[in-house]
Amino acid sequence: MRRVLFHEGAEVVLDVYSNHLLCLFPQHGPGKKHERRIQLEPWQDELVERAPWAFLRGCIRSDGCAFVNRTGRYEYLSYGFANHSVDILDLFEGTCRLLGLRPRRYERAVRLNRREDVARLLEHVGLKS
Repeated sequence: MRRVLFHEGAEVVLDVYSNHLLCLFPQHGPGKKHERRIQLEPWQDELVERAPWAFLRGCIRSDGCAFVNRTGRYEYLSYGFANHSVDILDLFEGTCRLLGLRPRRYERAVRLNRREDVARLLEHVGLKS
């Protein structure tokens, strides 16, 4: 697994090799992720329950966005998360509901555009940079 990270102007390249990566990240496996079951292990569920905002932040920053929704004469900030995997969309939506947010589910996306929800996301997640 190769990962390039940028932090305060510095670039860090991380290489990880192990026969046990699938033990740590069971979701990584052969084939397309949207064609296989994606389910969190109990220890992963516990992490999401302890830090749901961090989970949402990671989801939005990887496969989501904050955007200005323009409807006629109205313009308002919204958040969106898109993925081909129904399981991943379920995890994102479930975490939103755990926090009292009211997401709207579409075939391959989840959107949050209610004023109160967007205010909380701005506070805890921020804007994608």
